[in-house]
Amino acid sequence: MKYSTIFFDLDDTILDTQQNSKDAISEIYTDYKYDNYFPTFDDFYTRYQSVNLHLWDLYEQNLIGKDHLMSERFSKTLEGYTDITKEQSLDINQDFMGRVSSRKNIINGAKEILDYLQPRYNMYVLSNGFQEVQDKKIHNAGVGHYFKKVILSDQVGKNKPHPIIFDYALQQAGVSKADCIMIGDNINTDIIGAKNSGMDQVWFNPKKVADSNGISPSYTIESLDELRCIL
Repeated sequence: MKYSTIFFDLDDTILDTQQNSKDAISEIYTDYKYDNYFPTFDDFYTRYQSVNLHLWDLYEQNLIGKDHLMSERFSKTLEGYTDITKEQSLDINQDFMGRVSSRKNIINGAKEILDYLQPRYNMYVLSNGFQEVQDKKIHNAGVGHYFKKVILSDQVGKNKPHPIIFDYALQQAGVSKADCIMIGDNINTDIIGAKNSGMDQVWFNPKKVADSNGISPSYTIESLDELRCIL
């Protein structure tokens, strides 16, 4: 085998975080009676997504911190509709994260491919998520036993695609970059980060998004089962 070690992104590569988050946001919309401000859940969810994705983009570029992201995503979503304090925004965010972490949806075929890969490779999670959430999500989804270790940007102090987190992951695994491959759905954080660190990459691209940056990943797949042809 060419590789000894696999680094897996977690959110929307193993866990169906997009669906889990949408389900949790739907509960927030109902329980907090945000239909008083937004005529439909889709209106609320679209606005939340726009705010949240922008904040995550800033966070992954190390332009804002974790606390800023958590305090701003609901206050910005509700801005212009109703005023909430920073403390209230943090309380809503805490409630939201608790709901998300309890969800168990995983990507189609994830457990099957992990069963296939586990006897053949040392596998690690390499994620930009927050430790208090990711640990619970991994436990509740029942996938923790597949991985030697969970490596989070929260612990390292730098987010993917920064080379420091990839160097840290290599040190934790005790391997060289030539022995590793990174699998993830985010071309900017997972694929560019791994590529710039000299590591081969698999871009998990189920939505068939165009490679507008001209990155040309080592491999591109649309389903996790296609990893059987690579690994």
